[in-house]
Amino acid sequence: HDAYPNPFNSTATISYSLPFESRVSLTVYDLNGRRVATLVDGVQQAGVHSAALGSDNLAAGMYIVRLQAGWEQFTQKVMLVK
Repeated sequence: HDAYPNPFNSTATISYSLPFESRVSLTVYDLNGRRVATLVDGVQQAGVHSAALGSDNLAAGMYIVRLQAGWEQFTQKVMLVK
């Protein structure tokens, strides 16, 4: 699912669906490839989940959100506007 709202200025909600129980890693990177936040890291049940990306300790700019679940990997750009 898409992050909402995007662009955001305080919090973006990142939603995703899992068809079966999986080990999930939801990580945020800056454009230099540095990890700036880990929102989820562990096993989750099948179903719809969400995580909040807050703007605390982040500078305005573009970030890459990477979701890895099982063998699948998805990326999405989000823009923080302050």
